[in-house]
Amino acid sequence: MSNFSPSIALHLGLKPQKDESVSNSEAYRMDKAVIQMEKISNGDENALVELINEWKGSIYAFFFRSLSNHADSEDLTQKFFHRIYRAAGTYKPKAKVSTWLFTIARNLLIDELKRRARRPQESMLVEWETGSTFESSGNEIEEILSREMSKLGENQRTALLLRVQQEWSYREIADMMETNEANVKTWIFRARSILKKAIKPQL
Repeated sequence: MSNFSPSIALHLGLKPQKDESVSNSEAYRMDKAVIQMEKISNGDENALVELINEWKGSIYAFFFRSLSNHADSEDLTQKFFHRIYRAAGTYKPKAKVSTWLFTIARNLLIDELKRRARRPQESMLVEWETGSTFESSGNEIEEILSREMSKLGENQRTALLLRVQQEWSYREIADMMETNEANVKTWIFRARSILKKAIKPQL
């Protein structure tokens, strides 16, 4: 049996040995997560505190990266752990616990961005689509955009908001929505086409 590293073994024409320590380590983490989530679902506050201490920093940083506001990021972090407390019993060891946790965090962030983007988004969209700004928040074009935004598909609306309001790159949006850049560009293109068609008579 070879004791060479995989890269050296390949150069020597030897078959690399499987690194069982990695898979064993991952298996241990998943087993620990299952036990931890089971305890949390049964109301074990110590298990919840352990989870908070382990993940609070990473989850807060994830939210702050998008919100750039300490209070809002703290608030969303608290909401995140409330949701984990309620959903702990649904965790299945089919994926890494980190994947499961950040999926929940990502969904919370998207919900928050959509919630807070109701009125401010119209002015930004007007400027983005027409190149003009309007003083009146009750401008007819803004009303049209608000109405048409609510009719967009979920993916189109979310991608457009992240692009316009948060000024995210296509890659960042793709990572957030767990898709590829081509899909993001298509969603945004179609959303913009719909909005432009709706406001064209007013221009």
